Amino acid sequence: MKESVRPRFLTILCILTFIGSGWGIVNSISTYKNAEVAVGMGSEVLESVMDNIEDQVNSPEEAGMLERMMGSVTEGLTVVNVKNLGIANGIASILTLIGAILMWGLDKKGFWLYLVGITAAIIAPLMIYEGIMGMATSGWAAFTGILFSILYYLNVKHLN
Repeated sequence: MKESVRPRFLTILCILTFIGSGWGIVNSISTYKNAEVAVGMGSEVLESVMDNIEDQVNSPEEAGMLERMMGSVTEGLTVVNVKNLGIANGIASILTLIGAILMWGLDKKGFWLYLVGITAAIIAPLMIYEGIMGMATSGWAAFTGILFSILYYLNVKHLN
């Protein structure tokens, strides 16, 4: 019986996922533990940004729109939401890490588990935060997750 050999491209994808998911787990723990600090710093940054923007606004309509946008971000930036996102991202990172480990061993179940993790990483911010903050937060997960999902899909034929 011939033993399956992992293609080099799949090996590289898995290693990148090990690094990214591992970092995601560490970052999620840090986010959860330091939610109060993050919210405080985020609020200060938002206030500073609003002050700078107000000086450059040309019309009352622009000012109103920017105020509503920043208000939406400020409302969503709570300790509970930050902690919930930390938990959700941690779970998503664990799922993608386990998926990559399975794919490293050429197990096709890993691909499907990876997709579940990516889906969680995209949907969770949209459910936790409302409006623009949810969209912005899930945007990066969507970009990298969909890209890697496509690249992994190109290697599914090598999985058992």
